[in-house]
Amino acid sequence: MKKFNKLFIILLCCVGAMSVTSCLGDDDDYGLDPETYRQYLTLMSGMYYGDSSKEEYKNKIYFFNDTITDKENENKQDAVGNISLAINAQDTTFAISNVPGKIFTKELPDEYKELREAINNAPNQVLRGKLDLNQVNSGYVYFLTYPTSITYSSLNYGGKAHKVTLRFYHPSLTLGVYGSVDNSKQAVQFNIYLADIIIDDDFNNPINICKQTTETELRKALYLVSVTR
Repeated sequence: MKKFNKLFIILLCCVGAMSVTSCLGDDDDYGLDPETYRQYLTLMSGMYYGDSSKEEYKNKIYFFNDTITDKENENKQDAVGNISLAINAQDTTFAISNVPGKIFTKELPDEYKELREAINNAPNQVLRGKLDLNQVNSGYVYFLTYPTSITYSSLNYGGKAHKVTLRFYHPSLTLGVYGSVDNSKQAVQFNIYLADIIIDDDFNNPINICKQTTETELRKALYLVSVTR
């Protein structure tokens, strides 16, 4: 397995150009035969709990936070930790545990203040989805992610209970990658993009977070999942 050169390898490649091919060379072999596919999926499967011995080994979800004013953090990168990732080779699913809803409300305008506070105060969620391995190149395994929605079946705000659904782009807009860090840790990184929020199944009136119209919009909707074992 190849070593990750930078922690934000996907984040930097994909936010800058918003194109999967921008991170890959012309000699990449697309598509995997069933035996190779199963081999690498089995290699990736299992639990990723992270490691606190070094900062880059810790499991985190990274995102942009425009409220940051620290001059030492010009890119306005923020993060939450204490997450874990499970990959199941039997059904090609993944599950990210202990995801705080508050990271998904940062772009909600003040007119949705009560909704924002309700999501922020709700229990942490499990973000699930499926993987589809795309290619193996120079020791890296690239894959597509198909995150499913997070649904709060009964969220109380505005004087009554509401069903609130967070929908993500499906598949995600960029490839994820599996490799190694410092030749000692296995690592998985992939992006997810929050598309919109649906209240009480009113799909005709979504609260749009990202319509893929501008790079700024995509940047605000981007969440980089980075885990190790």
